[in-house]
Amino acid sequence: MLDSLTRNIIYGTTYCALEHRGTDRDMSIAVLIAKKRKGELLLEERAVVSTVEDIKEHYDTLRYAHLIINNDLVLQKTVQITQKVPDTVIVNGAFPNIELDAFYYEIIRTEVTAYVYICRKAYIDGLIKTYEDQKLFITAWSLGSTALVSLFSLLEDVSEIQTVKTTLSLEKGKLTGIFPTIEREYQTRYYDVEGLKVEGDYVNALGAIVRIIGGTDDDLVTTNFNEREGEQQSHFKQHRIFAIGVPLTIGALLLIFLVNFLFYNHYYTEVTSLQEVGETNVLQKQLLIKKDSIVNQKQKLFEDVIESASSSSSYFLDEIIQEMPHTILLDGLQYHPLVKKIRKNKPVIVQENTIIITGTTTVNNDLSVWISTLEGLEFTESVSIKNLEKEGRNTTFGIELLIGS
Repeated sequence: MLDSLTRNIIYGTTYCALEHRGTDRDMSIAVLIAKKRKGELLLEERAVVSTVEDIKEHYDTLRYAHLIINNDLVLQKTVQITQKVPDTVIVNGAFPNIELDAFYYEIIRTEVTAYVYICRKAYIDGLIKTYEDQKLFITAWSLGSTALVSLFSLLEDVSEIQTVKTTLSLEKGKLTGIFPTIEREYQTRYYDVEGLKVEGDYVNALGAIVRIIGGTDDDLVTTNFNEREGEQQSHFKQHRIFAIGVPLTIGALLLIFLVNFLFYNHYYTEVTSLQEVGETNVLQKQLLIKKDSIVNQKQKLFEDVIESASSSSSYFLDEIIQEMPHTILLDGLQYHPLVKKIRKNKPVIVQENTIIITGTTTVNNDLSVWISTLEGLEFTESVSIKNLEKEGRNTTFGIELLIGS
């Protein structure tokens, strides 16, 4: 599963095969693009273009492809074999006196026959470089009709596969012959490959895509460019890892910097706030010290009142607050409010058994319900509204609650 995930990240789920046909001067390129969705392969695009530049212009999201060289620069011969002989012997038997190091070859083997394809390395390497200049990597390639081998087991009921250039004869999924297709006799045929309907113009390309997904059968097809393909695939992986990794790394660093900035900003704000609070506390402490002497003088005046009312006042206030809706904001709540301001050397006069409540609400109905609730409290003798004013969306109020004796 991990290998599959890694492959999908690097290669994606889009597969492309490009088949070079015709001549080097009068070239056409068949493009077949397939996509894998939910384990099912679907053919997305079919097209024929004239140049490599056209491919990138029309399919700019492509990153890699399988290249098929099936033009007049690929030579093919058939030789008979009687035993498992080395590839070099077969190639030299098909093309005597060639400089083998200058050619890529690919061989389809049967029990008694070998079908040999060769093409100059310089030409194929040049094509690969041309595609790379267009930011399209060639990770694998095949010569002639060798890509069709990957479809033999899927076309066991087919006796003949006809492409634009070559016709392959089959018997129960095994190759029995390869012949040139006569151009004037060529007619487009459709082949059913595991539910995929593909015409003969693109069946070779489909074989290349199936080879990408499933690999090659080394017993049927051998070549001398496996190592070179490995280099291309490694080169492409490095390029993709760099292309994917750099943005991810930059993104991760930016995220780390952002988190670090947020933490720094948070703690800097906290420290600044604490410093301000500390300075305020110092000022408050100085004011408190000055007022402490005044408070001490007045403390005795209130002790008697507080001592007698403290226990009952806590109960009254707790009951009132518990029933208060959340839409009401209290401005004041006075128990035993003063009748007159406190004056020096004058007795303190309070309005006994009375609670004055002032505040603001945004929902008048909630205020009405609360007043009704206050009237129903067991210690309430009466509730009266002393002040009610509308200020925009808010309503200010004053309530006088008389406690029963």
